[in-house]
Amino acid sequence: MRKSIKGILLSGLIVTSSGLAGCAVTSDAAQQYTVAIPLSVKFEMPKVLKADQEKQYRFGATLWQNQKAVKEAEYVHFEIWKADGTLQYSMEPADETKPGVYSIEKKLPKEGLYYIKVHASSNGAMIMPTQQFIVGQLSANDLKILKGGAKPAGGSSGHHH
Repeated sequence: MRKSIKGILLSGLIVTSSGLAGCAVTSDAAQQYTVAIPLSVKFEMPKVLKADQEKQYRFGATLWQNQKAVKEAEYVHFEIWKADGTLQYSMEPADETKPGVYSIEKKLPKEGLYYIKVHASSNGAMIMPTQQFIVGQLSANDLKILKGGAKPAGGSSGHHH
């Protein structure tokens, strides 16, 4: 019985050692991995936002990578929602209005605290920044959310492309 236990342990050691031999670091390891160049986004928001049932507001984002505007990104989607959850525009593709500038138009029929999120990807890099903005006056609940006392409703569920 002792010989069989020693044999099993010795076999396990040989298998483990030979398995780890394939994990050795080679001198060209750094060249085997590509590093994505990070993306950055600059939001372009209307200066004055008032609740309006009819007016379309243009929301934009300039997408940068390696200090250059990203033309024809793999995707750029916008998502807008009201912090209290009473209004939500689901993620939708943006239009490239000029090289590297992507935008959508939306109505903002209610006053309050809103969020806009851009989902963008180009050359293997992805970014999903969110920015707050205010339409008209804030409600007591909006103020509570801003002070950290309440959790904002809405937003994406973390869906990845």
